[in-house]
Parts: sequence; structure tokens; C-alpha cells
Amino acid sequence: MSAATSDIRSGAVAATSGKFDTWRICAWAGPVFLAGFIVSWGILGYNIPPIDPGMALADLQAHYVEHSVRLRAAMGLCLFFGPLYFVFSALLSRFLQKIEGADGPLAVIEQMGGAVTTVVLLVGGVSWLTAAFRVNERTAEGIRQLHDFGWMFFDTTYMATSLQMAAVGLVLLRDKRSLPLFPRWLAWFSFFCAAVFVPITLMPYFLDGPFAWNGAFNYWVGFNCFFLWMALFSYFSFGAISKLEQEEASSR
Repeated sequence: MSAATSDIRSGAVAATSGKFDTWRICAWAGPVFLAGFIVSWGILGYNIPPIDPGMALADLQAHYVEHSVRLRAAMGLCLFFGPLYFVFSALLSRFLQKIEGADGPLAVIEQMGGAVTTVVLLVGGVSWLTAAFRVNERTAEGIRQLHDFGWMFFDTTYMATSLQMAAVGLVLLRDKRSLPLFPRWLAWFSFFCAAVFVPITLMPYFLDGPFAWNGAFNYWVGFNCFFLWMALFSYFSFGAISKLEQEEASSR
């Protein structure tokens, strides 16, 4: 092998390594988002478990007045961590593109679903943040309106996330590698998560029971599926990057 050829190959390997370093940085957006969102929105924001939608108007107002500072801090952090979801979704779309091909639409659907889901997270957070802002000047009805709007926008827009997950599942089943980028069972889990959200359509008709926003189905099953989906894809993304890195290195 000539010195020139060796230099070209070394440069190509270095370029490949640099590209996948960026992929790994984006992969960390998944676990950082998940941890930050659970702590800010869930724990600090009093959403694990969430406020009962049937809570008396005076009690809801008292909650926002008493915990105004904590709620503003929680939602502020939620808005900080929320955009990391579209960073991770952009990474997932690149994985799908490697499987589907550059002209496939499903990778685009996944990325757009992630971007819209991020908007949903941000609008919900801003609504609850606004409810806790200047809370002593707001009527109880105004606080409830913002509180309810946050939950309605946050939950009933689930179809953007379901389409994202369905697109992921469809592409993973098309991976013809002897060792797929992601385990094939993750495709079926994505389909399951996409379907689990569908009963949220009933949420506006219930103040209690499994289909309320704090219900066994629409909250505990739905949110746990989403969190587990994020955790699994975050974990397996690092292995998928290593596989792609090896593929590109061996093809040079």
C-alpha cells in the first residue's frame, strides 16, 4: 500500500469517527431529556402523580398559590429539557434513513413527529408556567382554564407521537441486516406504544376513572410506555451507532 493511499484511508477513517462522535452526542440527548423531564415535569411539577381533574376549584387555586415558586421552577426546567427530544428524534431519523434509504418518507415522518411532540411538551409547560405566574392576580377560574388547557394540549395531541412510533416500528421491520441496528422486538413495542395512546381520545369526557388524565390507562399505562420507549431506544442507540461505525469502516 502506497503512502498516499494509506493517508487517504486514515483520513477517511478519522472523518467517519468524527461523524459518529456527533451521533453519540445526539444520542445522549435521549437519556438527558428523559431524566430531566421526569424530575422537572414529573417530580418538581407535581405530575407524578398528577392533580386530580376533579379537584375543587378553590383547592386547585390554593395549590398554585402555595407552590407557585416551585411550579415556575419546574416548568422552566421542563422547557429547558424539552427540546432535547427533537434532538434525539433527529438521530432516530438518521438510523431509519440508513435502513429505509435516502428517499423513504418514514424517516421524515418520524422526525416531524418528534418535532411536533416537542412543541406539545413546550406548549403544555408554558400553560402550567403561566398559571403559576402572577398567581395572586388570577381568578380561580383563570388558573383552572390554563391548567386544563395544558393537560388537553399535552394529551389529546398524542397522534403526532403515535405516528412517530409507528414509523419507527415499520422501518425497523425492514432492516435486512443479519444483525439489525435495533432488536426487532423493539418494532413491535413501538407499535404497542403507538396504540396505547389511542384511548386518550376519550379523555375530555372523563373527570375520573381509567380514561381521565390521571387514570390507570391514560396516565399510568400511557406515560410509562412513553418513558420506557425513550429509555430503550436511548440504550440501544449507542449500540446501533457502533454497528454503523463498523459497517462504514469495513467498507473503506
